[in-house]
Amino acid sequence: MYDDIANNTENPRPGVIINNPHGEDVYKGVPKDYVGDKVTADNFYAVILGNKTAVSGGSRKVVDSGPNDHIFIYYSDHGAAGFIG
Repeated sequence: MYDDIANNTENPRPGVIINNPHGEDVYKGVPKDYVGDKVTADNFYAVILGNKTAVSGGSRKVVDSGPNDHIFIYYSDHGAAGFIG
């Protein structure tokens, strides 16, 4: 995730993310391998392909899968004409 929600100037609770009005912080303590400018198409491809040498920055963690594994990628976006992400 780009990690631009918790500390966004429009977040009424800086550094905190809740998923319902009276919910607890779901952001605190969550490990983040790639954030900000390290969230790139090149890093995404390198991570899902297991290519550590192609990763630029971040934790350098990649998917360690084999030929019998399946990777499910869920993508959600508000969308805009000609825009992804």
